[in-house]
Amino acid sequence: MALRPDNTLITNREMLTELLLVPFRKIGAILEGLAVSNSRTQALKEIAAIPEEQLIAKGVTRADLISMTFRHDA
Repeated sequence: MALRPDNTLITNREMLTELLLVPFRKIGAILEGLAVSNSRTQALKEIAAIPEEQLIAKGVTRADLISMTFRHDA
């Protein structure tokens, strides 16, 4: 048995499980980062494709749309 940072005991089985799960958690975090990055890239491409006349008609700028997109992305 070993101690956790909060001074509680952890069994060998729990320790082994945690050690085996670390790489999978890292891979999951990388995949999540790629998915977020890809959706942001797609959103920027869509904003860039909007004609200037349409933006003027709506009364917004590209910077406003980008700001709104990333504000609601979190």
